[in-house]
Amino acid sequence: MKTMMVSDFCAMKSALVQMAGILAAAGIVMAWAMDTAVGAAAAVGAMAPFMYLFSVGALDEQNGWERFRLTLPLTRRQVVFGRYGSTAVVAVAAAVGGLLVGLLVTAVADAVGNEGGLLAGLSSAQNPPEALVCSVVLTLTVFLVGAAVALPLMARFGMTKATRFVPLVVVLAMVLGIAALDTPLSSGVLAEWGAWVTGDVWHGALLVGGALLVAAVLYGASAFIAARLYEQREF
Repeated sequence: MKTMMVSDFCAMKSALVQMAGILAAAGIVMAWAMDTAVGAAAAVGAMAPFMYLFSVGALDEQNGWERFRLTLPLTRRQVVFGRYGSTAVVAVAAAVGGLLVGLLVTAVADAVGNEGGLLAGLSSAQNPPEALVCSVVLTLTVFLVGAAVALPLMARFGMTKATRFVPLVVVLAMVLGIAALDTPLSSGVLAEWGAWVTGDVWHGALLVGGALLVAAVLYGASAFIAARLYEQREF
């Protein structure tokens, strides 16, 4: 697993460095354009891991690397677990990076202190630290769920074919989710949850933390499914 993670990071080394610089600059611009540091932090935290996931998946299919890699002292299970590990590391690093961008933007806005001016919406009063943390944690949660769906498909079909199925799965999940929520019972439950969450800041933190925990469990379970599928795959 460790060998596979090192392999992924070596293959993506230059791309990751470029990605970090580009996304940091993009995050600052988005914060100014959207007039919110919370949204910019979430955007940075979302873009980086998704870009990494599909970029490293595309590298597998270049010059027959995916087939050649299986001749190395790596089992297919180690390959899959290593990919899940490197993706999780990048996702956590992206969340931290998004948080740092948000804190930097609010610090600059507070230092300038132009109340009512262009940077008024970027102040720490409008973007408290707890809101920044919740935004990047929720972004991390969404990514883990998305990766838990995409990685098994990539392990079974490869990057090129998997891109045909991932959008279909996402759309179906959204349709089923909307249908489930569009009922009187769901509306009542959501209203009660909303009142409970907004009633205390710790309630919101508990909800966000619980969502992240569920996503992490799904991500871990997905790794075993992907490993099984990859072991059965024929090249």
